[in-house]
Amino acid sequence: MSRFRSDPDTQSLVAKRAAEVAQWGVHWASPVIMVSLFVMGVAAAIGHHHFYASLAGQPAVDQVKMGRFGVAFAFFVKATLVGSVVVSYRQRIWHTFRSKAMTVSAIDGLFAACEDPTEFRKWEMIKNAKLATFMALATWLIPLAAVLSPASLTSEIAIKRNETLCSSVPTLNFTRESFNNFRNTKDYPGYQLMYWNTTDINATAGYFDYYDQPSKAASKLSMLSAYTKRPVNVVETGHRSCEAGWNCTYPLEFKGPGYKCTEVASGLYLDHDELESATGVPFNTSELAPKGRLIYMAEVEQGEYIRPQVPTGSNGQPLQKKPPYPPHLGVFETEPVIWIGYAIDTGEAWPADSPYAATWSTVRIPKIFKCEHYETVYKVSLTSVDGIQSGHVTSRTFLHPIIDTTWHRGPNGSGTAHPTTNFVRPNTDVYRYKLVAAYHALGRLLRNFLAGTITDEGVYKLTRSAISDTRLIDQRISYPVPDLMAQIQSVYEDMILTLLSEPHLIIADNVSVPCTKERAVNVYKYYPGGLWVGYAAVVFVAGVFLVVGGMSMYSNGVASDTLFSRIMVTTRNPTIDHLSVGACLGSDPFPEELRRTKLRFGVLLEEADEAEVYGGGGLGIGKIEHVSFGTVGETKKIVKFGRYAGLREWRQQDTSEDEARRSLLDADDDCNSAG
Repeated sequence: MSRFRSDPDTQSLVAKRAAEVAQWGVHWASPVIMVSLFVMGVAAAIGHHHFYASLAGQPAVDQVKMGRFGVAFAFFVKATLVGSVVVSYRQRIWHTFRSKAMTVSAIDGLFAACEDPTEFRKWEMIKNAKLATFMALATWLIPLAAVLSPASLTSEIAIKRNETLCSSVPTLNFTRESFNNFRNTKDYPGYQLMYWNTTDINATAGYFDYYDQPSKAASKLSMLSAYTKRPVNVVETGHRSCEAGWNCTYPLEFKGPGYKCTEVASGLYLDHDELESATGVPFNTSELAPKGRLIYMAEVEQGEYIRPQVPTGSNGQPLQKKPPYPPHLGVFETEPVIWIGYAIDTGEAWPADSPYAATWSTVRIPKIFKCEHYETVYKVSLTSVDGIQSGHVTSRTFLHPIIDTTWHRGPNGSGTAHPTTNFVRPNTDVYRYKLVAAYHALGRLLRNFLAGTITDEGVYKLTRSAISDTRLIDQRISYPVPDLMAQIQSVYEDMILTLLSEPHLIIADNVSVPCTKERAVNVYKYYPGGLWVGYAAVVFVAGVFLVVGGMSMYSNGVASDTLFSRIMVTTRNPTIDHLSVGACLGSDPFPEELRRTKLRFGVLLEEADEAEVYGGGGLGIGKIEHVSFGTVGETKKIVKFGRYAGLREWRQQDTSEDEARRSLLDADDDCNSAG
């Protein structure tokens, strides 16, 4: 009979359980949970990667929300992989308990290491259960991946680029000047590039208009470009061609005036007559350094359009009221060629025997070139940044001279142009005349800056030219820039491009062109390495421990756990009952001598290391032993697939009680039969 009083239900359950034998076999729940948690963790890690990859390059909106999603992924990965390791760890510690005898304190450590990091201070636990200890340590380290992985998604400023079509891109259409009539402001409203005189302000039969001078609008724009040393840009121009918030780059092609420059002489000290005869140079080159003191000289007036052509009144009409007018009134006979002579200061000292050594401390090299006015096709690259448009010429194609005549210089600066058939007349070729007048006006504005001289007087530079206010002069030494010829072409192109900034010119037009739109946007930036450096490590560790847990489960022959119910059934041992006297409350401080007691999970030796054979009841016939925690001296190794039940004391008592119940039942049957 039981030593302790219990209720009938418990007694009935005890009698029923007395016939049970421990069942071998791995139940499906533990391995399924262990594998499922691992698979879910890996799937969540992959899902985290694809989530971040889908955000990469997208505008960084809802950053807090996306960050929370990332943290959720990370913690789910952490939770599932730790769960898988914990289930595997439980299988491993039971394998350890079977093979190693450890103190109660070390066993406590293995049961609590996943929840209490202070248990890792127990050296015996680490020494006797190295792999299990490492598995428990992994449950504390795996969560680091939850810290590293969300940080792999950040935001940064990036350039978003679209290849599209830009409408309303400003361009120049000089042919509008050809069809413009200053009397009619409706067809082509805006500013002209030049002002006109006319034979009849009322435009009666036989009248014609003829060129007078560049307009104020053209003069203003050319001066702005020259004095600012670049093309003039305004905010409104960029906003017209590019959507607000975007920067645009687009090509543009248009036809306009351009100067084609060619070098005539360099470093030659020919007499003026010889050089003029060979090249047509219109000035005395001996005045250029090093022979002379001039470091810059220009002749830009040969064949210049005479202003005024004839005396006029305040309304621009000739004072001569009726024709016939002078045959050359308003006629463009030639376009002045720009002749430039200048000297370069090389910075090198003259040889001692040079005749120029006494005058000049360093070598001066004279150069001469000429520039002719051509109708030109420009290809331009324009950029609009924050609404401000800028551009540069990428290529130019010179088509033909604006006026295809040659000037022959006569005595005292006079001369004639030939052939006369190429003269451009205001009354017979009106449309071409107006176009040439527009080109001529712009050329005149450039030539105004180039005219004059600069003299090196030794201690100072004496300038008689507006060129000193432009980027054509090196302001440090007041000498022309070494590549003056190319820079004159460039300065004129800057003036042309400046016209794009004024939308109210008659020649201002708009076109649609292919363009590249860009803008700086805050976008998500994903660093896959930052995510996988953490995830790869923890997935690998969890995968290894999954295998360890599976092997331990297979070796144990059963799936184990650390629940109270498992502890209850694995500590049924009279010795442990006796050791536990006085400690049944489980309170702290726990008896130190009990902590140091070594236990092993094994087959309990009951009186002798030989099992008894029992028959009858649910136990059947065979060797029946009991498995529990016990001291080293009272336990032996568990044999897989062995027959194990409970303590022999309870098996004997339960078997006797079973036989007694059978005898009572047989007696009742006999009584019934006798009745």
